[in-house]
Amino acid sequence: ASIPLKELEQFNSDIQKLLEPLEAEIQQGVNLKEEDFNKDMNEDNEGTVKELLQRGDNLQQRITDERKREEIKIKQQLLQTKHNALKDLRSQRRKKALEISHQWYQYKRQADDLLKCLDDIEKKLASLPEPRDERKIK
Repeated sequence: ASIPLKELEQFNSDIQKLLEPLEAEIQQGVNLKEEDFNKDMNEDNEGTVKELLQRGDNLQQRITDERKREEIKIKQQLLQTKHNALKDLRSQRRKKALEISHQWYQYKRQADDLLKCLDDIEKKLASLPEPRDERKIK
């Protein structure tokens, strides 16, 4: 019984570590993030969720305490629910991102051009001889 107890504690810890970032992303809702514009955005925690759900099933079969089995089941359902909710949100965000992607890439290009321009100005200012001529600086 001590081996499953240690496994149970590890399972609870692992599931909590996964639930926290899921919950944080769910809290952001459908507000777009820069990652939503990446075409290759993968479901980075899909495998981890499946593995944890399988571990929970395995633990449920090996633990005789009905209360602990119920706890595992509840945590599995919570994880599955949050994971599904997050997948729906990501889908909505991707759809939204697709609708405005043209403007987004144009904005990114302009922002990159502005940063390049600022870098050029900084280099020119740094290369001015001492004492600096106020007219040239302006």
